[in-house]
Amino acid sequence: MFRMAFALTALCVLGFSGIAVAADAPFPGTKSEWQGFDRYDFEVAGKPVLVVCPKEAAPGRPWIWHGEFFGHKPAPDVALLKQGFHIVHMRVPDQFGAPSAVASWNEFYKELTGKYGFSPKPGLVGISRGGLYCYNWAIANPDKVAGIYGDAPVCDFKSWPGGKGTGPGSPGEWQKLLAVHGFQNDAEAIAYSGNPVDNLAPLAKAGVPLLHVFGDADEVVPWEENTGLVADRYKALGGNITLIRKEGVKHHPHGLEDSTPIVAFFTQHAAAAPAQAATSSPPEYHPVTAELVRPRGGLGNVLEKLKKGETVRVAYLGGSITAANGWRIKSREWLAKTYPSAKVEEIHAAIGGTGSDLGVFRVQRDALSHNPDLLFVEFSVNDGGQAPERIWRAMEGIVRQTWAHNPRTDICFVYTFAVGQEPFLEKGECPRAASAMEMLADFYAIPSINFSKRIVEMQQAGKLVYKQDKAPEEGVVWFSSDGVHPLDAGHAIYQQVIEESWPAIEAASRGGDHSEKLESAFVTDHWQAAKMIPVSQEMLSGQWDALPATEGLGKSFGNRLGTIWHTGEPGSKLTFQFRGSLARLYDLVGPNGGQAIVTIDGKTNPKPAPRFDSYCTYHRLATLGLSENLNTDEVHTVVVEVHPDQPDRQSVAFRLKNPEQELQEPKYQGTNLWVGQILILGDLVTAPASNQNR
Repeated sequence: MFRMAFALTALCVLGFSGIAVAADAPFPGTKSEWQGFDRYDFEVAGKPVLVVCPKEAAPGRPWIWHGEFFGHKPAPDVALLKQGFHIVHMRVPDQFGAPSAVASWNEFYKELTGKYGFSPKPGLVGISRGGLYCYNWAIANPDKVAGIYGDAPVCDFKSWPGGKGTGPGSPGEWQKLLAVHGFQNDAEAIAYSGNPVDNLAPLAKAGVPLLHVFGDADEVVPWEENTGLVADRYKALGGNITLIRKEGVKHHPHGLEDSTPIVAFFTQHAAAAPAQAATSSPPEYHPVTAELVRPRGGLGNVLEKLKKGETVRVAYLGGSITAANGWRIKSREWLAKTYPSAKVEEIHAAIGGTGSDLGVFRVQRDALSHNPDLLFVEFSVNDGGQAPERIWRAMEGIVRQTWAHNPRTDICFVYTFAVGQEPFLEKGECPRAASAMEMLADFYAIPSINFSKRIVEMQQAGKLVYKQDKAPEEGVVWFSSDGVHPLDAGHAIYQQVIEESWPAIEAASRGGDHSEKLESAFVTDHWQAAKMIPVSQEMLSGQWDALPATEGLGKSFGNRLGTIWHTGEPGSKLTFQFRGSLARLYDLVGPNGGQAIVTIDGKTNPKPAPRFDSYCTYHRLATLGLSENLNTDEVHTVVVEVHPDQPDRQSVAFRLKNPEQELQEPKYQGTNLWVGQILILGDLVTAPASNQNR
């Protein structure tokens, strides 16, 4: 069964910045030329292998490992070689990812990383049956994998070559598989529990990202029995998987007509970003003149798809103003009406009460994993209290992650209104957060739309009231009840501004690849490396339970947090290690929230961190800061433990009718913690195993 596919990119590796790049070590064996690059064929552990070398190796010596079918459609490989990647393959045919194949791969890995200094985390490409090789090796070595791209991959040999599902299988290949695994009969093979679909937990625990490209009419390796099962189970484990469906496509052809999303997947998950050329000097904040629209480089890529009548996915990343059923819905409906031949789909990635400092960690899971063509970013209100330097780090991280994921995704910043901004806007300036974002938008030629300017203009003209408890006189727009969250009429103004801005944006639009904009950086300490990693059971000790996703808090917040782990038992702990500078928890606070004792590298914070505040008459998403400004070259151990005492709940008393009585009720009792994801600037090193969980 010959399987063809795009050859793809590899991943750089975290922790190798600062290591000098030596000249390519000569490899043994036969030297030849492949696509203008030196190719070496030799043997490792008695198996034939090949290595194709770049002219000059990139820092960290990144590499891509083909499971099977090296060399078909080589253009992406050639591009990667030009960027300093090595391309490798080990030939162990007819082993179907059996333990013998994994053992051979282990030897090849040791040779490349030990003798030749290759990055410790290659990117794996599993095409069709190659999925069995890549997944089985990765499951056995989850800490040595940067990411897995599967193209119509076999993930359960009962499906292929077994043919025990809806596909025909391959009787001849099935007999080979039985022999290499040592199965005596079909029954032994069917009972085998070592298929990738059954063993995804180690990959989810290690935070390994997955990308699957598949044809939904695949008759050879039915996607429902392979990719579909992997996707459902990996998501349930809290893992990150992106799916690209090819409608009506069978097993062949593999790959994509435009391989950008595949290449971008690996680039996004590079563990160490390449050295960036910084601006000539650190930026100095200054107020920026408020304009209704600044078209800059426009939105050429998404406009092209809209005009061609293609499917367009629009993502909305922001806070509660965007989460409301207001301008988000109205703008998507307007796009669909304006471009009736296109199919406009919405990606809802807005969460109330959050700013760019959380958005930069969650943008991959909540937005980019759905492959948007256009990303609206709305954080100017919730970032209002942040210093410009903090805003630049997070917002630039969002921009760079987006274009690393897909350099053809267009971005648009939008600035919403909140009472308190009017003194700046009345004198023609953007408020501080919007000014900081405008400076960043100038650097990257990102268009921006300023809703808040129009709101202030209308108020000054007597046509709008910012905040009022009841409707104003006829002819005057009632913007909001609280000065922040627009009523429907306010959202309608936001949408009207988009419509008015569109011709200018369209006129400025040229389209193209944004990746060249990543060659330099606005600030050197941007957060492109921000990651969100699911909490796994191996990190937990004491009494923890995974909340069911079908009810209660698990149903309410699982779409954002993944699997939510809960404990109310004092002394229960979450422990993990990472190499990097910053760590946080993505968790919940609530009326019965407890307190967390945080210990970093053996040093315990003097005060416990309450998972309760003055808003906690209900549960909501939150982040718990654990550490910041740590040594990026060291491995840090983090321990979060449940404190035996409840927090002081008097801060919420003013919201209650009878606080003395209500604060004694069960609703406000408990020492509970709820955790879902770890947010880090760096890389997870290990999650210490524990047998104490029950």
